[in-house]
This record gives sequence, C-alpha cells and structure tokens, in this order.
Amino acid sequence: MVRRKALHVGTISFARCGPEMVLPPGDRMRLILAASDSYEPDLLVTAGYAVHSRKHLYRLTRDIADDPRSGVIITEVHHDGRRRHEIGHSHAMWAILGDGQLHRFGRQAFGTSREVRHRASPGLIAFRRRLLRRSLKLDDFTLFALICGELNIVQGRLRPAFVDDDARTAIERTDIVLNPTHDRMSNAGTLHAKRCLLSQPHVGGGTRAYVSVSNWEACGLNGRVQQPSHTLHTVYVDGEPLAYEELADGAFGFVYRRWQLDLSGAT
Repeated sequence: MVRRKALHVGTISFARCGPEMVLPPGDRMRLILAASDSYEPDLLVTAGYAVHSRKHLYRLTRDIADDPRSGVIITEVHHDGRRRHEIGHSHAMWAILGDGQLHRFGRQAFGTSREVRHRASPGLIAFRRRLLRRSLKLDDFTLFALICGELNIVQGRLRPAFVDDDARTAIERTDIVLNPTHDRMSNAGTLHAKRCLLSQPHVGGGTRAYVSVSNWEACGLNGRVQQPSHTLHTVYVDGEPLAYEELADGAFGFVYRRWQLDLSGAT
C-alpha cells in the first residue's frame, strides 16, 4: 500500500449579470493566475465561462510557461473557436498543466436529463465518443471532467444511478470527478444525491472525490439576485461534503475557496 499525498485544491468562480460576466475577461484571467501564484494549489478549478476566448487561454498558458509551477488549472473557454458563436454553444473545458501545456477535455455533450433518456440519444453518443479525452492524470490521481449539465449522466434522487454503463465504468476508474458549472443549479436534494454517488469509494476501497464550482447571478436578470452560498463550491469525498476555507467571499466579483483533499489509500 502506497500512501498518496494530500492535495491542496482551490476553486474560483465569478459573478454573472444575466448572460454576461461582471468582471471583464482580462480581470478574470489575472485573478486565475494570481490565485495559482499566491495560493499554489495542486489543483485549481474554475467555474464555467471563466476564460473568455482561445486568445485569452493562450495568453494565460504563455504566462504559466514563463513561470512554471507544479499545479494544474482546470478551466473553461467561453468562446472556444475562431468565431464568436451564440452564447452557450461553443464553450469547452481545458486543463493547463504546470509547464503551460494544454489538454482539451472538449465541449459539452448534453445539458439536461431529457437529452440522455436512451442509449441512442445523440447527447449520450457524443459523450461516449469523448470519454477518452475526459480523463487526465495528475500525479498519482486520475481526473475526469463533467461539464455543467453533464452531471445528468447520473439521474434520480432516492436511488441515483448512472444512465450509461460506459460512462459509469470510466468514472468509477477515476479518483477526482470535476464538474464546473456556468451557474448555480437548482434542486439541492437531487444535486446532493448525485454528488454523493459520484464521490463513492472505489470498489477496492480507494477514496474518490467530486468537485463542483459555480458562478452566481449578481444582477437578478435571471430571477432573484443570488449571494454566494455554501454550496456554490463543493468538494465531496466518499459521499460526504468537506469543510472549506474561504479566502474571497464575492464582494469583489469572485469567490475563492481552499480545500485539503486527502485521498490516501491503496494504489
């Protein structure tokens, strides 16, 4: 048995005003880099839409390549392509490694439970095609990326279960499930049930974690004005949410939380 090191995990999200982010793209990029530099997380996970465009992503990776670090940044590019597509249709999730190299997890395959009711659903077919790209090694750990509403790969509240066996197999091989979202999801009880399932221990006894991080609506354009809640960012281990330390509370347009993640166990 080899004891794995504990991971320092950071999570950062931003205020939204309807379809737009409150902080401009350059400010968000600088805050992501500053969090990586100042707090030195092993794993820094941003909420959806954190990086505005590929141009900003490449600028961020150049800065990291000029000043390498040991940590990995998981982020999403809002406009992932050469053209500015309709909002919500071109975002893609990326990992920026400590030397500035990039890994592209890809674009979101589906967003609602209705889209994955059958094995032949286009969303599930697209998701299965992307399974290999959704995994990434971080030291002794394996990461798996779920983009926003792809959380619906698990359905049910009283008896949550995977709706696809290929996805279940891939996720059950994973040590840390990453699930950044564009905004706060509703139905807290169902979310809790899904997060518990996705953080259940490995069959052989090893520990698994689930990480979510969401933006919040600061202007009330999509309903009432939201405040950063304790479930805005969550880390679950073995079916239970962990306590966190909050280093930025949203007063300046962003929330940053820090977690100590102990995934020790057999490898």
